Amino acid sequence: MTLTVRSLTDSPHSYLASAPSPYGTSTFLLHFRADVFGAMSLHEFAEMLRKHHGLPDIDVAFRDTRLDLRDGSLLSLLRALE
Repeated sequence: MTLTVRSLTDSPHSYLASAPSPYGTSTFLLHFRADVFGAMSLHEFAEMLRKHHGLPDIDVAFRDTRLDLRDGSLLSLLRALE
């Protein structure tokens, strides 16, 4: 399983990590900030996925392309939760 991390276009210090479900029915998401607590959250998220699915490891891929949330609905929701 690969956990893909991208920065958000309108939030320079916010990131979204995503991983597809092994069953192809959903996508797991984590919104986190670029600080020590965000790093801890990313680590715990990867560990949760690894343990839940019984995987030996999780690959983490950082993509240079920023994620552009065009309609703003998800971004608004993420900002409200900060």
